[in-house]
Amino acid sequence: MADQDLPGQVVPDPLPDTSTKKVGLVSAASQKIGTRVEGLANYVKLEVVVTTICFFIPLIVWYGDGWNLREHISGYYSMDKAQYFYVPLTVAAMLFVVNSVVRKKHWYNLGLGLALAGLVFFNHVDHFWIHNICAGTFFVGNAAVFVLFTPRKELSFKVVLASAMALGLAGHFLFGWYSLFFAEALSLWIIAIHFVLEAKGIIK
Repeated sequence: MADQDLPGQVVPDPLPDTSTKKVGLVSAASQKIGTRVEGLANYVKLEVVVTTICFFIPLIVWYGDGWNLREHISGYYSMDKAQYFYVPLTVAAMLFVVNSVVRKKHWYNLGLGLALAGLVFFNHVDHFWIHNICAGTFFVGNAAVFVLFTPRKELSFKVVLASAMALGLAGHFLFGWYSLFFAEALSLWIIAIHFVLEAKGIIK
């Protein structure tokens, strides 16, 4: 016959089920980590999308002006559909700032992003010197950081990128082979390729 509780006898509370609590904590932690990993993956994808926009900037401004080819990309600031100039270039500037400030990857991209923003907001007609200083800082600065801030094992590849940008600019300024539009387009394509490779972890 089973023991029965006597009158007045104190029955102790059952011990808490710690195993269930631990399982719950582990499950919550795993879910939190999974959410962050998924968010990071989506962020990398977003970076690639924004870089793609940067890659197509020359075509976007060209299309926005009815396929009218101007001397340089900055000349499209005055077209009727000016949003085709301001929106993609502003997004590209944001890409550099995000890479530096939010992702904390390359501190110098903050300066490059601000230079690109200055190029966009100070047009070459009303603010000639400010515009050209910002443009020079952005394009020459990108070529410089390819070489100055890179792991030794990637130096040869980065030198090729920087040399291609330099030759593209030289083709206009030194030899007059084509308009500045094509020199700037080539530089933007090289910069976009660099960001895509970096976002995919192929280069640093």
